[in-house]
Amino acid sequence: MGGGGRNCIVYVSSPLRSSQIIELLRGSVGRVVSEFVDAGVATSAGELAGMLDGCSVGVVVVATGGVESTLVEGLKRFKGLAGIVAHPYANSTAALLEAYPLLAARGIPAVVLPSLEGGVVESRVGGLVRGLSAAARLRSSRLGVVGGPSPWLVYSRVDAEIVERRLGVKLVEIGLDELVEVYRHVDDSSLHGLAERVAANAAYVDRGVDELVRALKVYAALKSIIGGRGLDAITVECFRVIERLDTTACLAFSLLNSEGVVAGCEADVPSTIAMMIASWATGLPAFMANVAGIDAGELVLAHCTAPLSLGEYRLLSHFETGKGVGVSVKYPLSKATILRLDPGLERARVGVGEIVASGLLSPLRCRTQVKLRVGWDTGRLLEESMGNHVVLVPGFHLDEVRHALTALGIAYEVLA
Repeated sequence: MGGGGRNCIVYVSSPLRSSQIIELLRGSVGRVVSEFVDAGVATSAGELAGMLDGCSVGVVVVATGGVESTLVEGLKRFKGLAGIVAHPYANSTAALLEAYPLLAARGIPAVVLPSLEGGVVESRVGGLVRGLSAAARLRSSRLGVVGGPSPWLVYSRVDAEIVERRLGVKLVEIGLDELVEVYRHVDDSSLHGLAERVAANAAYVDRGVDELVRALKVYAALKSIIGGRGLDAITVECFRVIERLDTTACLAFSLLNSEGVVAGCEADVPSTIAMMIASWATGLPAFMANVAGIDAGELVLAHCTAPLSLGEYRLLSHFETGKGVGVSVKYPLSKATILRLDPGLERARVGVGEIVASGLLSPLRCRTQVKLRVGWDTGRLLEESMGNHVVLVPGFHLDEVRHALTALGIAYEVLA
């Protein structure tokens, strides 16, 4: 969790603190982050700064009131990512509310616990820590970009220098020729076993073994490039892969995302970064999708790749070209969280909905289709568009995602 240093928890208290409240907090909040180093109890800004020195992620617990200046001044010197926890006793919440306008402006997320009971603490502090962890991981990550953004991504384009300056993500440019060369050196015979396993686990297959092997060669080639280049994630100009190799990257992306390696379509950098945030904050593989349909209170999302690990799947052709392997995953009916990151990397939207149908709902769309029922105005996606692709993870994960966005300095609005 985080990168390059310890992960720490510090309790901030007035000099008049009660040892009883500190022990109570160590037994509740401290238990949830038991893998963090307990750096101690700070009663001044200097002590807080000193205890956080060398930490990459710091959870700061407001133990008592009267610590507003300690928080504001002590965290000024911290170079890592901090999150703050307040609770309903000893004037903790009051202290946070007074200090937080200054702390929020620095991108420091916070949670207020309504009680110190186990379930509430685990949910809220756990969400904060997962968000901080994702942000810390992103800030030192390497994202491989194979080719360039697909030509229809007229808005969803970024400047590599801005990406690195704003978020700490290093974009690693990789030519399509390199992917083609690695692909040609993959031994077909080494993939027949994997092709048979992938097909055997599918609910339906209309692609032959040779077609599966060609698609799996893209998977093997991308894994080789990811390892050789030291990448944390990858995005590929996949339609040009079809032109060059006469197969698709859809199955490769499905397998990589199922394995926890973020792989995004169409060399769409902002959406792949959104996948990294969503996946790393939740521990779940993310689905990058087109917004294929908008109705009052409903959205249809669709793409030809989705993580195989998330549901029953079918192996079909690619929708637009009829070539290679397109993947149709049937998502379980559940809550879901969606995220869209603006290409300027300064704004995001995060929303929640309910998956009410999934699978191959129409032959006239990309192969994986998810229908979401939502309680917010879907018309805003057009009227205030941030671009097309959105990222979906199953489950209700607003807290983790919004804490990661705050820590990264990305302003967000919640659609709920």
